[in-house]
Amino acid sequence: MSDTNSKIPTGAEVKAMRIAAGMTQKECAERFGYQVVRSWQKKEETGPSARELTLGEWELLMLLAGQHPEFTLEPKT
Repeated sequence: MSDTNSKIPTGAEVKAMRIAAGMTQKECAERFGYQVVRSWQKKEETGPSARELTLGEWELLMLLAGQHPEFTLEPKT
């Protein structure tokens, strides 16, 4: 795994990647198993109330956005 994947993304980077993936906050909350959209919103914030994405969440979000530095998603045939 490259060093690019191991850094903790900022709230702004999370938001930009979500937008690049073409997803709403509600869609991300559902995709990542959060019951409340507010839980996802906290991942896009900065400051003391912000919550970090896990490495797995960040990598999946990069894959969904087509911006993972090492891997791509392919639809099943």
